[in-house]
Amino acid sequence: MNDLKQQLAPGWSTVNIIIIVVLFTLSWPLALIYLAYVLWGQKVRLDLSKPETVATFGRRVVSACKAGIDSFTKS
Repeated sequence: MNDLKQQLAPGWSTVNIIIIVVLFTLSWPLALIYLAYVLWGQKVRLDLSKPETVATFGRRVVSACKAGIDSFTKS
């Protein structure tokens, strides 16, 4: 059987499908967020199977937000 960490990678795996179904029964906004991760996680270089990518993704989001705020305040 595959390791659980490998199945949390972006893409359609059995574990990801089960997580989406459970999230839709509990809270549909969280399910939509996780669905976006499954569909576009590789494109934005976010992979929950590798914890270091989460920190890198967070830093990229923060720097993009700061740049957006700076460009908005300079206008």
